Amino acid sequence: MLAPLKDRSLIEREPTLSADERIAQLEAANAALSSALRQSRQAQRRNATLAARNIVAQANEIERLETLYWTAHQRVTVLESGQAIIELGRRLMALSEANEQLIDAASRVWTLDRTLCAAREECARMAHDRDLAINRLDKDSGCPLKPSP
Repeated sequence: MLAPLKDRSLIEREPTLSADERIAQLEAANAALSSALRQSRQAQRRNATLAARNIVAQANEIERLETLYWTAHQRVTVLESGQAIIELGRRLMALSEANEQLIDAASRVWTLDRTLCAAREECARMAHDRDLAINRLDKDSGCPLKPSP
């Protein structure tokens, strides 16, 4: 058996409203729900747009990283195959040969320069001896001679 309630308002529903008041109340609730639904849809559209942008950005980043990975992978493959070392060895041999040729050419230039300097000194010495001989002949013979230029 149930105990009697002291406060009957607990089991009673809303106070009775007139039909016009009830319609106005329902229309207001409907308008509020429509506005909330519109805002919710706008928020969902914004979120969907942002999510799509993020997906595109992440897909582009994945593509960039995959390209970077494959480039690095190919480079590592070349290095592991020894082709890079072989190519460096070839270049070193070619440069060594060119260096030897350059050293030989520089040695020849140095030798030619020394020879040329010695020839100039010898030429100057011979010109001086010639001038001395002309001066002696000039003094001994009594008739002046002109030195050749």
